[in-house]
Amino acid sequence: MSDRSHDSDEMWRLAGRYSAIGIEMCAAVAFGTLGGVWLDGKLGTTPWLFWIGLVVGIGAATRAVLRVVRDFKRSSR
Repeated sequence: MSDRSHDSDEMWRLAGRYSAIGIEMCAAVAFGTLGGVWLDGKLGTTPWLFWIGLVVGIGAATRAVLRVVRDFKRSSR
């Protein structure tokens, strides 16, 4: 395999690995927020569980970003 082809394969491999982080972040925040809204509706605790769900979702998204950064640093060494 040529050097150019190897670089292209490596680029696509990295793009595939790191491109899903946006979807993962959106899903974490959405599930946390919607879960909080749903629980608020069921338990009558509006808006407390919404805010808790939002914070948990943002925390999960932050953790996902930190995981990707750590993996990127480890692979670039």
